[in-house]
Amino acid sequence: MTVSDQDWWRDQIPDEEKVLWFTRPDQGFFPPRYGWAYMFGLCGLAGLWLSSPWLFDTVRDYWKLTCVTLLLTFTIWADRFVRAQKMYVVTTQNAWIVNEIFKSKNLKIDKSLKFYFARRRLSFNRRLFFSFDHLSDPDAALKALNQAREAST
Repeated sequence: MTVSDQDWWRDQIPDEEKVLWFTRPDQGFFPPRYGWAYMFGLCGLAGLWLSSPWLFDTVRDYWKLTCVTLLLTFTIWADRFVRAQKMYVVTTQNAWIVNEIFKSKNLKIDKSLKFYFARRRLSFNRRLFFSFDHLSDPDAALKALNQAREAST
């Protein structure tokens, strides 16, 4: 991967904003916050497939199981794809969720901005669809946000 491939997100940040912190969401196969649910679902699905000769009588039942399996596979793939396209950035003026394919979002940082951290997720009060999910180092994000909030006038 070249430097330009890693810095694709810098083009979406205005030049007058100084970058304080940036990271990608966790790129693991399962997101850490929901990993237990995925594993539980996969184990349950494997159990259904193993017991299907005794549980299902018709071909229609097998088609239903196949569709559920394909839906779960697509969900896992889509979640990984979306996480791979995101970059979280904190600048001196804004918090950004920069997307390579989808629309990027930003949030103005001022003295009244409230945020909190819970279970590898940094959430912003009264901002339902703006949060930094699946962070591997939330302390660095909190430090950068506090620094930007203190510097804002």
